[in-house]
Amino acid sequence: MKTKTTFIRSALAAVLLVLASTQSYATFSYTISFTASGTTTSVGSVEVKNLTKGTTATVASGNTLTLTDQTTAVDALNANDGGIRISQNANTGTSTLTFYATQSGNAHMAAYALDGRKVVGQTTRLEAGDNSLELSLPAGMYVIRVSGTGYAYSAKLQSQTSTATQAGIKFLTHTNVEASAPQKSKATPITTTTMTYTTGDQLLYTATSGTYIASVPDVPTGSKTINFNFATIPTSAIPAGTFTMGSPGSEVNRYSDEAQYQVTLSAFRMSKYEITNTQYAAFLNAKSIGSNGLYAAGAYPTQALIYASSDSYDFGLHYSGSQWVPATGYENAPVINVTWYGATEYATYIGGTLPTEAQWEYACRAGTTTPFNTGAFLTNLQANYNWAYPYNGGTNTVTTYPGKTQTVGTYAANAYGLYDMHGNVWEWCSDWYGTYPTAAQTNPTGATTGSYRVIRGGSWDSDARYCRSAFRNSSDPSDSYSFIGFRVVFVP
Repeated sequence: MKTKTTFIRSALAAVLLVLASTQSYATFSYTISFTASGTTTSVGSVEVKNLTKGTTATVASGNTLTLTDQTTAVDALNANDGGIRISQNANTGTSTLTFYATQSGNAHMAAYALDGRKVVGQTTRLEAGDNSLELSLPAGMYVIRVSGTGYAYSAKLQSQTSTATQAGIKFLTHTNVEASAPQKSKATPITTTTMTYTTGDQLLYTATSGTYIASVPDVPTGSKTINFNFATIPTSAIPAGTFTMGSPGSEVNRYSDEAQYQVTLSAFRMSKYEITNTQYAAFLNAKSIGSNGLYAAGAYPTQALIYASSDSYDFGLHYSGSQWVPATGYENAPVINVTWYGATEYATYIGGTLPTEAQWEYACRAGTTTPFNTGAFLTNLQANYNWAYPYNGGTNTVTTYPGKTQTVGTYAANAYGLYDMHGNVWEWCSDWYGTYPTAAQTNPTGATTGSYRVIRGGSWDSDARYCRSAFRNSSDPSDSYSFIGFRVVFVP
């Protein structure tokens, strides 16, 4: 079974959005409070990713996130609204801003282009009362933001007659008045975390608690409470870094599809162990998956997620009555007979993904460049494989191999704290199998199409050479075998 697979790349646009006060001018707001359920209720913080815009916001435990529709917010601003009075000076091509500072202290003034870029910003200590500033801005449309202790104002400014080539802010005057200047939207102290978005954006909320991670995807529709269900899956933090993927020409038993190239990866977390029968049964039962393994509400309703184990390979799951249960004695052995579709559905269920092929090899190597993360050889004391066939002259003290899966974590972990990256079961990756690129890549996701999905790592029935860090194998995504399982990654 020597076949291949590849990756699908998803590019996120990195756009800086204007953080706007929902109390000042937004006509649509979306408030979320966070709770936790499942194995823990301790949530330190929640990171919110705008997958469409590529922006993030971090919400402290117990706080509330308020989303502001950016398009509506900008369009709702008028030149003299939001507590800022603006006058344009045709002779000089500048604009004068006057606003009321409720308290003495530092105030931050900034101008943003409508695409979210911060054009100019300045922090100045101001006294309570009316304060005037002069803005020099190239011709164009801008959002002006002024904030200080106890106040926050926003307004839209169209600079039409300016001859300025560079943006600037200059303090002009201060008037110590008793009553505030006319204000249409004086902001009260903000106690929520604000994040701008455009209607229809996809958001991902990720909460952490110790070694546990829970993620909830969402598209804003209204106020709601997000419940995080933490899965009991210990993970290891895999640091960002650059490595050489593939194998050198001198590596014994290498294949031509292992051509080396440089890969740079962002940080991620990976499950320390292969997903077990017990963990997978909990998912199947939670989703009421029947004996046919079909998940009608899933992304692949016509594809079986798993098949029951039996006969001489009975170390997987059984369907008994209306429940999936592990074969006796194999509760903590890796799940088997799971298709690529079944592995993907489980990863989605717990808020993760299958690893890309690059993530898998990087995590497996854990900084090594040798055929295995254990060095030049892989012994019977280091992994569950067919011990009768060691690698390149290596020797084993025992040559009669178990002939089945073993409990995850039976052997020592690699330098990243990951167990069974060599042997036990092959592990599904997210990629289609395809030819490696020749140029350096950052966070590669492989080929965009294909017939087979990548599997990595070798299994209990593999010779040692097929357990090498660089060895590439693949299988039809609908295949299910007693020697294929998977693990899950979380980003970040």
